Amino acid sequence: MMMTVVAVLAQDARADAPPPKQLTEHEAIAGALARSPLADAIEGTILTEQGRADAARAYPNPELSYAREQTFGTAGTSENYIAVSQTIDVARRRHLRGEAGDLRAQAARRDGDTTRLSIAASVRQRFYDVLFRQQRVAALQRWVAHIGEALVIVTRREQRGDAATYDRKRLEREQAVSNGRLATEQAELTRAGARLRAVLGASESSSLATGVLLPDTDPADGETLRAAAASRPDFVALDLLVRASSLDRSAAARWWLPDLRLEVGWKGVGLGVSERTDGYLAGASLAIPLWDRSSGLNRIAEGEARAARGRRALLASELAGELAGAREEAVSLRRAAADFRKQTGSGDLVRMATLGYEAGELGVIELLDAYRGAAEDEATALDMELAARRARIDLDRLTGAKLP
Repeated sequence: MMMTVVAVLAQDARADAPPPKQLTEHEAIAGALARSPLADAIEGTILTEQGRADAARAYPNPELSYAREQTFGTAGTSENYIAVSQTIDVARRRHLRGEAGDLRAQAARRDGDTTRLSIAASVRQRFYDVLFRQQRVAALQRWVAHIGEALVIVTRREQRGDAATYDRKRLEREQAVSNGRLATEQAELTRAGARLRAVLGASESSSLATGVLLPDTDPADGETLRAAAASRPDFVALDLLVRASSLDRSAAARWWLPDLRLEVGWKGVGLGVSERTDGYLAGASLAIPLWDRSSGLNRIAEGEARAARGRRALLASELAGELAGAREEAVSLRRAAADFRKQTGSGDLVRMATLGYEAGELGVIELLDAYRGAAEDEATALDMELAARRARIDLDRLTGAKLP
């Protein structure tokens, strides 16, 4: 499902415009992973490795040969030979190399899954950045609306002589500042939408990211996460490469077993002018395995296996060091964001300050302080929720989770 996110929520939006489409996290990931160029890049690599496997196990074609021997003179003879020969892989080296190629094709598929996981993580980061920016714009719009309501109250009091002109000027200045911040945040939302659109590969259409910025629950326990990480596709791919190299080494170790060449055919002998005789020919040949011609292939296979084992060990070592810390960060940030949202009562303060100013009990400074405090609380809460979501996405990346 190809969808994009553009900056909406503009104050001058037409009332009769169709409502924007809702884009979920799952739809964003699915849309990015469904792009044809991505499928071509992944499947093309897999097809290449499978083709190499088929080429490695392919037998040579039979050979058809013809030969004639002729002698001259009164006792001259002529001999004709037609033969078919076939080379037999007695050591089954081709079979082993074909199996190694199949494993490399499977490893390429797991590498493709790793690429998909990386893209999914990038899409999720950009999706929630759009959602964060949308909520920031909405919060600033509420701030602007509060300033507008306060300005109406101040203007009414000024007309009655209950408020100084300074109060109105101060609120007008605050309104200009808040409008400037709103315009900046809307520009950031437009940029975030373009970044998401870039990974979706979609045409222009109006849509909104919908979802919850703060993760709903804490991540799984450490043991469950370690078990999930052990089956990450990049680990599986490296294990497959080690197995493939082992098969290549087994094939190379059979260098001393020669291929068997079998030959059968017809032989015709002409005796003199009108006499001839027919018969058959049969033969078998073996190459003498005097020198090891597979030592280079053996070293290549050994080097590939060693490199794959080394990369896997490095990944496992990094994962062991990162996983516990990433989980702790995800848990701490989620709980801190949830607690902050519960503890702040800025909405009540705004209502109390508005009523108090309208009744003449509070000054404009106290009123603005309540409005600004509410806006800052909301901004802080959104920042904390975005940090918690990013931590969860990073943890999912480490464990190989979140593919549709």
